[in-house]
Amino acid sequence: MGKWKHVQKYADHIPSPSEHYLRNKDKATHILIIDATFTKVNGKDRAIIIAYDTGIGVVDYIIDVTENVTAYHFLFYRLDKVGYKPICVVSDGHISIKPAINDRNLPHQRCIYHLLSELKRKLTRNNSWEITGRNKILYSRIKGIFKTGKIENLPERINHFRLKTEPLFYDKFSILKWFWNILPDAVLHLSYTEDIPNTTNRLENLNGQIKQRLKTMRGMKSEKSLRNLLKILFYFRNYK
Repeated sequence: MGKWKHVQKYADHIPSPSEHYLRNKDKATHILIIDATFTKVNGKDRAIIIAYDTGIGVVDYIIDVTENVTAYHFLFYRLDKVGYKPICVVSDGHISIKPAINDRNLPHQRCIYHLLSELKRKLTRNNSWEITGRNKILYSRIKGIFKTGKIENLPERINHFRLKTEPLFYDKFSILKWFWNILPDAVLHLSYTEDIPNTTNRLENLNGQIKQRLKTMRGMKSEKSLRNLLKILFYFRNYK
């Protein structure tokens, strides 16, 4: 307990993520990944909502009772205040995230792993993750388009899908409609010269570290303690 008190005091003397951004604007890519992870504070659920720049790491975060629309709007408001202007946002497409992105007309790259998970749910039944029969072919071909590596290869793959795959799956109208609607957000990264990730993996890895650290410490007794822990973790995880 004595050591933890020293750690808490130490947190007061290091910059917050937004302060670090203001000191290192030239190192930021302004390619933003956003996501939430979850924990408990004094036995109550809390969502940690994180804004992560691919160049310098976490640029801000907030703690709320849930992952919700208002929380994401507030996070973007805080980023606006310090002058952080994303050129592109990468997310899992959670229903709470999209309004904040859309209201600012920001380009939105959807995480292809989350999209493929959504596709699996559409192609399987009874909560089974095993894709069988013709559905395997449809899944494989959509996956191939989502994982296209160069924009030059995309038109040929899309045309092949339209001419060779669609006619075989006329009975999967709802899935094909979903695919065409989501396709622009799945391959948006290909249209940039900047290195836009097509997954949220970087932030997912950080979220895993947060969960592991909180598990080791057996939870947090107060939100202040959680904020101080995150401040230290983000500082050393991303900036050193």
